[in-house]
Amino acid sequence: MINVDLSFLVTVLYVIVLYIFLSRFFFGPLNRVLKTRHGLIEGRLEEARKRVEQVELRTSEHEQALKAARNEAYLRQEKEREGALMRKAELLSEAKKQADETIAAGRAQLTAQGEQIRKKLEAEVDTLAKKLTTSILRD
Repeated sequence: MINVDLSFLVTVLYVIVLYIFLSRFFFGPLNRVLKTRHGLIEGRLEEARKRVEQVELRTSEHEQALKAARNEAYLRQEKEREGALMRKAELLSEAKKQADETIAAGRAQLTAQGEQIRKKLEAEVDTLAKKLTTSILRD
């Protein structure tokens, strides 16, 4: 059998008093401090999450702006390339036109020179024919 005496009751009473004392003066303040710290940590975590969201939002905005700027640059570059191709085609057309004009002028000049040479040769042939006829008739 269990023998319960006064020392057991005193020990139980000490444990109860110790529990009340520790709860009131040690565990209570400790729990309040831990709750306060937990609240601060949660608040800072929430603030950090908000900052991360803001940074992600700004990053996406900057990426969109950068993408738009790239697209605009590509469009400008394409327009410049088309303009350059058009200028090249115009210059080639003008150069071909000038070459055709130069060729036509050269042909006209050659034709004129040929006519002059033909006339000169005809005159010389007439002169030579007269000399030849004179020479043959003398003999």
